[in-house]
Amino acid sequence: MIAALAALDYADVAVRWIVGASFGLLGLLCVVLTIVGLPGLWGLLLLAGGLQLSDRWLRAGGGHTFHAWTLVAAAAVAIAAEVFEFAAGAAGAKKAGASKRGMIGATVGGIVGAIAGAPFGLVVGALVGGVVGSALGAIVMELTMSQRSLSSTFAPASGAAIGRLKGLAGKLLLTTLLWIGLTIAAFVEP
Repeated sequence: MIAALAALDYADVAVRWIVGASFGLLGLLCVVLTIVGLPGLWGLLLLAGGLQLSDRWLRAGGGHTFHAWTLVAAAAVAIAAEVFEFAAGAAGAKKAGASKRGMIGATVGGIVGAIAGAPFGLVVGALVGGVVGSALGAIVMELTMSQRSLSSTFAPASGAAIGRLKGLAGKLLLTTLLWIGLTIAAFVEP
């Protein structure tokens, strides 16, 4: 009886390590997907959620890989990362002197540009499309204001593009931190 309990503990530890290591490797792939402009952040969350759902088959004792609050916090970080990415373009435009219209144009342009650029290559197309879209959105919306010339919109447009790049870098940082945190949780949470 004692030997069976000891074997069960070792089996649970082995499953935890296999699951944690597998999650870590697949999660790293999600971080790489984020680098190339694909939705790796959301892939990471889907991976964690799928693992949580599959625990009934992986764990004999009915345990879970992640605590429910860990997954809720991860979803909140993912939403914050997305908001940060798009808001950074608007903040860059504002810092460079854009109006509220220009900031809205930078945000909407970044989203539309990323979607429009995706068919031309998910690696480069979506990234370039998002940056160019932010700049063009700022230009278009700044031109809708009276007394604005095309040359006066270049500073807000470049600010929007630089802000968008900073937003992408921030999203990558948050994705990497989320991957590290979830990988650690996969090893240590009950």
